Amino acid sequence: MYKTKRDYAQDKLCREIGNGCRILRVDGERCIYRDFGNGFNVEVSGTHTTSKRRKAVIFLWYGSAFTVTCIKEVPFSEIGNVINRLYDYTCELCRTGAATEENLRELRYERPQV
Repeated sequence: MYKTKRDYAQDKLCREIGNGCRILRVDGERCIYRDFGNGFNVEVSGTHTTSKRRKAVIFLWYGSAFTVTCIKEVPFSEIGNVINRLYDYTCELCRTGAATEENLRELRYERPQV
């Protein structure tokens, strides 16, 4: 399969982020993806580029049912930190029993403090 410069740049960014991240095609776009293993996962959109000035959008999903939150304008250098803080946030939701679909729908429009 032929790889473009954008593919290589995104692969490099994914490796730099680490922590179980991988490239997946979501809705026709190559995105960085991480499954937290606790019912939540993140999709990082806007990273299929060679530009370092662009910003990413990070979606926190509960399964494949719905988006819990969306964090926009994330600098590429901060993607790993935001993902790690979202992981901690989801672990806390699970620990406290708040990770139910009903509760998450209520939290949906409250931006987590990450």
